[in-house]
Amino acid sequence: MSIFSKLGDDIIDEVFNDELQKEVVKALNDSVDIPFLSEKTEEKIMNAVYDTVEGVIKAALKKAL
Repeated sequence: MSIFSKLGDDIIDEVFNDELQKEVVKALNDSVDIPFLSEKTEEKIMNAVYDTVEGVIKAALKKAL
């Protein structure tokens, strides 16, 4: 692994932090209302979606480095 690849990994991990996840999940949960589901259940769904998307984006970015 080159120094640039390691630096890229560090930057990617810094950008995709817990704070970003909270902000994105809150924004999604505020704008999506699924009838018959509680806000807590919607939040769990949004977190699962975020985790999946984050993993795919991280893998693509790291592959491109």
